[in-house]
Amino acid sequence: MTEGSRVAGAADPATLRALAAGRSTTRTLSDDLLTHLPDLGDLPTQRALDTWVEQAADTLRALSEALEERLLDLGAAPGRAPAGVDEQVPRDSRPATQAGDAR
Repeated sequence: MTEGSRVAGAADPATLRALAAGRSTTRTLSDDLLTHLPDLGDLPTQRALDTWVEQAADTLRALSEALEERLLDLGAAPGRAPAGVDEQVPRDSRPATQAGDAR
């Protein structure tokens, strides 16, 4: 992705949720795919299957990473935090609030 293609405006919350769900799903599918490797008994066929499964898992991981990059790009727009940031940041690590705001 080039620097010129980054979005400067606020992102739609539905878009952020869809990107987060896609990222999570592709990562989970990648991990699940690697846990289900059947033993075929025929060495050349087994090697071909193993290679295909590894390539599919790598593709899913790359898609997950691309979705994460896009999510970070959109979530880093001025005045917006990426979805789920409040749940991941310990209460004491949050930025100080304005005078009169509850923490």
